[in-house]
Amino acid sequence: MSFVSSLTRLFAPAMFAAAALSVCGCPSNMCLVKICKGNGSDCRCSWSTCPTGSEYDTTRETCVCAQGRVSLNGACLTVQQANQYCGKGSRYQNYGCVAVACPPGQELDQDTGACLAKQQVDQVAQNMGVPLGQNEKLGCPPGLVLVVENASSASCVPPQNACSRDETWNGQACVKTQRCAPGWVLDVTKNTCVPVTTPDDKYTIDLPQWTTATYGSDGGNGTSAFCSGFNKKPVTFGVTAGGSIRIRVEIGVSAPGRDVARAQVQTAAIVEASRQPVTPKGAEEVQRAATEMLATLIGQGGKSNADFARTNVACTIINGAKPAPVPASGGF
Repeated sequence: MSFVSSLTRLFAPAMFAAAALSVCGCPSNMCLVKICKGNGSDCRCSWSTCPTGSEYDTTRETCVCAQGRVSLNGACLTVQQANQYCGKGSRYQNYGCVAVACPPGQELDQDTGACLAKQQVDQVAQNMGVPLGQNEKLGCPPGLVLVVENASSASCVPPQNACSRDETWNGQACVKTQRCAPGWVLDVTKNTCVPVTTPDDKYTIDLPQWTTATYGSDGGNGTSAFCSGFNKKPVTFGVTAGGSIRIRVEIGVSAPGRDVARAQVQTAAIVEASRQPVTPKGAEEVQRAATEMLATLIGQGGKSNADFARTNVACTIINGAKPAPVPASGGF
């Protein structure tokens, strides 16, 4: 798969001078016409460039999500869109992405997003050649997390590879990342929110900025939000117990006609050491993760300042150990 190797970044600042009945200015270039009553303390924004699902708050002078919308990756999404962004096996709940909680004795199947009954998990162990005795279950050594990748395989991964999409590892636990206002996305390299819009009379996405902030800077590491979509599946990528690989992912985001609602993403992944393509199933997982994250671009609506944007990022996939029998009431 080949991708456009260079981009033309179009920034066309357009400052609007609105001659309205009572106009108080255009704070943050998001409210183009603000109409006030009396001494100017009672204002409303009659024309804003806020993204779809949000509205301009004249008190806070920023865009805020409308009632019934949830904030993720700079977009105000419906719950259905938020669930798509959170990914298979997770749901949007309590202001963030939360892994599906399975009943005691059951495990989440990362391939389907469904909970497997204990008998099914025991079958996974049998398929892997891991004998389970009475009052034993499939588990991992201390410091590793059991991940059932599908109905026939499981692995033990580092806890940082088990975080939800909107979480990052702080060295001790998975914690929720900083939440940004609509039209802004967290740049993890700078640990700050950066704007992904350009001044215009319509809501306009800076596509190159959105792409690197969402997936990772070109030539650097992928964001935890992107890599977490597949790095908890080492067996899927052919990584054996105790091993690891670093993969390189080329990502291209296109917006036909510069219409954000029509945006698409394509990926191509290789193993960095061998320069060979990842396994076919691994390639599917990478593409799925990229597509899930695209929900927060499409959900913003408006137009793009470019037809195409690209980035190339690295993700590390670790298989910490082979799962083994542990007491059903605990672990090693």
